[in-house]
Amino acid sequence: MQVVKNIKIGVFISLVNILIQGVSVLVQNIIANNLGIVNFGYFGILQSDYTIFCALADFGMATLILAYFGKRATKGRLFTNVLQLRLAMTGVAAFAMVSFAVFVRPDHPAFWGEVILAFGLLFQHAFFDWYFICGNFWKKLLISKVLHTIAYTSIMGIALCIFHIESIGGVAFAMVLAALPAFGFGVRQAFTPKVFDIGPHTRRFFSLMFKSALPYALASLASFAYLPAGLYTVSHVAPPEFLGAYNFSHKLIILASGLMVHFISSSLITLHQTDSHTLHIRDQLVFTLFIIVVSSPFWLFPDQTLQVIFFAAPWTSDVLNQSALCLRLLSLSLVLQALRMAMVSTMLKEKRTMLYGTMITAGGFVNVAICSLGANHVMPEAIPMLTLSGDVFLTIVLAFYFTKNDRIRW
Repeated sequence: MQVVKNIKIGVFISLVNILIQGVSVLVQNIIANNLGIVNFGYFGILQSDYTIFCALADFGMATLILAYFGKRATKGRLFTNVLQLRLAMTGVAAFAMVSFAVFVRPDHPAFWGEVILAFGLLFQHAFFDWYFICGNFWKKLLISKVLHTIAYTSIMGIALCIFHIESIGGVAFAMVLAALPAFGFGVRQAFTPKVFDIGPHTRRFFSLMFKSALPYALASLASFAYLPAGLYTVSHVAPPEFLGAYNFSHKLIILASGLMVHFISSSLITLHQTDSHTLHIRDQLVFTLFIIVVSSPFWLFPDQTLQVIFFAAPWTSDVLNQSALCLRLLSLSLVLQALRMAMVSTMLKEKRTMLYGTMITAGGFVNVAICSLGANHVMPEAIPMLTLSGDVFLTIVLAFYFTKNDRIRW
């Protein structure tokens, strides 16, 4: 079954990334302990902002490169052009994030963290992941993640446990330093001096890629109108203590959603090896059941899950109860993502990116509208339910599209 192959590749990519994500969760424990519940909530806003600018730096290019070029993107002139493009976009995103910090968050507790992480955009530890995945360089990808795990553990451990950094800006600076070794490894594996050779061909390539990537970028940026919209909504209408509680559950769901992206990548890889144009319900159900089982601690034992994963957090009974309720509700997003995974992969493989971008943007508008209009009329504890509106809308629209076009079989 194709779904089995998707799961195998997705599990490998996910396990590789779990190396750093697992350490990241450990570090988040110490950060929460050092910063306290309220500042940890503000730190969550900082990380969400940073992720948005990372998406701007990517501009949908990673998905486009994988879907259109695959392994060809790791060789010859095409590789040079791709590298030039990604470096240029990263520079633009870094400048945009500094400007955002200065003009939008000048008085925010996370201001200096925003400025520091803006420069961190230039040295992302995962900058060269596209190269390793497109070229099927799985061992190099593993080495890169192990290297970053070691560096992240060492540098963050020293900063938080020895120097006892208790400021958002100080934590952000340590995170930038921790990314440098893995970034350096990627430079040694994939950098070429030809990147400085910029001519008419480069400009034409940039123009073509921007036009082609616009739907991917639209879909990528619109995705922040889904789960992150809940975090921003909470930051505006709920007490700071509830923002801190919400941030714990939000981080776990974002982590799990990030792993779902790797299953979409694995699905794209296997779809390129088949001419099938139909979706099979049994595959969808198998994968969805797989995700339900894996994520079951989130909705069966949310209190215990939070206490185990964030074992060093300064929990109080109120904060724990609020965070557990949010986690139980937000975990439904993973099920909805699983239901539409094959549909999303198929649309990307068939290059129906503009249509998919329109769908996900529409869902984002629905989600933001419901969160904005409903947040002032419900208790803060109900905001996670509002946050699922976009997920429900997008899943229904995709199912309707494939059903209408007679693309679904048992």
